[in-house]
Amino acid sequence: MNLKNLLRFEIILIFFAFPLFVNNLFASERYTIANSKALKFTYFVSGVPLYGKFHLDTSYFAIDFTEEQQSKFYIKVDIRKSTAGFPLATSAMLGQSVLNANKYPFMEFKSTSISKNDKGYRVSGLLKLKGVQKNIVIMVFTKDKYRKNAKTLMFKIMSSINRYDFGADGFPFLVGKEIKLNSSIELIRGD
Repeated sequence: MNLKNLLRFEIILIFFAFPLFVNNLFASERYTIANSKALKFTYFVSGVPLYGKFHLDTSYFAIDFTEEQQSKFYIKVDIRKSTAGFPLATSAMLGQSVLNANKYPFMEFKSTSISKNDKGYRVSGLLKLKGVQKNIVIMVFTKDKYRKNAKTLMFKIMSSINRYDFGADGFPFLVGKEIKLNSSIELIRGD
């Protein structure tokens, strides 16, 4: 195939592929987490539940209302601004033996797949914490049925994270290994 025919073929390919790309690009709507700048979590000290908040740095939700499995989620947490509920626990959580916030200031979650079930959505993705990246699942439950162009969306998200999987294993005889994420979030549509 000579250069002229190759160029013509590429132009035809771009001409037919462009509408598909544009439709896919505009099929999803962008949202970010609204006023609430924290995700609530529960941890257990000697079996007693205590509560903390992960401070959000960045969030991005590209929600496709026609093909929900094509939606994408990204959340970045600033560990340094997060709290374990009271000063002593926060100091321990941010310290070297647990989250080591000075060396690893951020935790990130990026979705890899989304599937719908009768209760809500199962969002699988990669959680990066303390330099370790592992697959986790976040369950997402909607408060209402939403339509395209909604200004705000309300969700409840739940997950369980084994902190030992990420090397955050300090105070093992006192603090349980499971961190439960259980938070209501409000998403606001971007322009």
